[in-house]
Formats: sequence, structure tokens, C-alpha cells
Amino acid sequence: MNAVQVGPLVFANGRFIAIIAIMAFLLASELFARWRKSDARAIHRWALATLLGWIVGARLGFVALNLDAFVAAPLDAFAVWQGGFHLRAGALTAAAVLLIAFLRSSPSALPVALSALVASAAAGLTDLALPNGLDGRIPDITLADMTGTQVSLSNDSGEPVVLNLWATWCPPCRREMPMMMEIAAAQDNTKIIFANQGEDPATIAQFLAIANLPQDGILRDPQNALMQEFGMIGLPSTLFFAADGQLVTTHTGEISRASLLRKIADISPNPQE
Repeated sequence: MNAVQVGPLVFANGRFIAIIAIMAFLLASELFARWRKSDARAIHRWALATLLGWIVGARLGFVALNLDAFVAAPLDAFAVWQGGFHLRAGALTAAAVLLIAFLRSSPSALPVALSALVASAAAGLTDLALPNGLDGRIPDITLADMTGTQVSLSNDSGEPVVLNLWATWCPPCRREMPMMMEIAAAQDNTKIIFANQGEDPATIAQFLAIANLPQDGILRDPQNALMQEFGMIGLPSTLFFAADGQLVTTHTGEISRASLLRKIADISPNPQE
């Protein structure tokens, strides 16, 4: 399992860790501001600048590393809800903001720097506490395609496999499906499978027809067996398997073009450096 459920909400582990880190940073900086009331305004200002620096730097770092994907779809750079942040780039940007604060001899520099350390510690502890098991292989089961033909999931072809778990009632699934199918059609050495969870053929066919999407690669998992097999708790969920069938990584929630292409490259026989 690589996600956390809080009431009706499901967060991928990485996003949940980021939320905890941001909350810890804001709480620590607020406590410092109340302790040093004369410097409260400066602490708030530099804390906000540091936080924004981290977010913007992390996003720009990810965009720079996946520039080809964003050139193809420039507006995706603003789709931050899909994820896609480079932690080291964000940390360097935040450090640069703090350095400016220290060079200006701002009384807020040390409290904000300490708040950043608190956030880092909170993120690390949360990461250790969360389950993040990636043990698993492509299950040796068969599922029906849209014609009723039974298709085996076993990786006899020796290709990397991307397994997308989705449903028609899921808005993020509906949004990402056209992009994922476009990429699937362009793949020569990676198989992308779309396993619908828990819906009948008529419902699936109606959605595909309205969205003008092909039925190629669509399998039906009416009992949600794959979600149970891998302990996934939210849709969409995308699982990435190496050519030997071993699970390498997962993604919970809507996936961006850049993230999908990056993860496909990571499971290819000659991954990108």
C-alpha cells in the first residue's frame, strides 16, 4: 500500500508526507513568531518566502528534468495537483531564500531555518511510519476484455508492464485516460493495461463511446481483485512492473504525462539516467 486514507480522502504517501511537512513548518514558524513577537512580521514574511521557494523550485526542477513531456503539453506545468516535484531542487531553492535572509541579517532567519529543520524531521518520521511495501509481481490471473475473451496478465512477452486501475465514476480516471491511451498507442516495448474495477461491460462501453476512446487494452476486473491483490485503496492507481514481472513503483491518483513517461523510462531495460 502506498497511500493513506483520512476519512473519505485518499492521499498518496508522498503527498501526505508533504502535507505533514508543510503543517509542521507553518506550526513551528508560528510558535517562533509568538515567542519573538517583535520579529513576528519578519518571521511570517520569510517563512512564506521559504515555503513558496520550495514549492516553486521543486516544480520547476521537475519540469526541467522532464522538459520534452512539457513541451508537448505546456499547460501541464501548471497542473500541480497531478504531482511532480523535485525534492532536491525545492530544498536548494528554499536554502537560497534562507541564505538571503541570513545575508540581510534578518532576525527571522534563524527561526525560519529551525522551522525548516522541524519540517524535515516531521517528513522523515512520517515516511518511516507509513507502509510502503513494493513487494509483488504481476499476478497469474485472467480477466475478460471488452469482447469477453479471457486475457492472462502473466508477463509471457518479457516486456515492462504498466497496469492502470480505474473506473468510469472516478473523475481523475476519466481525465487521465485519453493521455494514457495516447501514450500506450505509441509504446513499442512497454505494455499498458487498463483494468476497470467493479463495473459491468455496458457501463464501460458507454463511457468509452462518449469519450471516443478505443477498447484496446481494456480488461474487466468485476471483483476488484487487483486492488485487493496490491492493497490499493484509491482510484486511479497505476502500477509499474519491470520486464521480469517485479513491481517497481506505484502511483495513486491522477498521473501527469511527464510522470508517466518518466516511470515508463525507469522500468525500461535501459532506463534514463
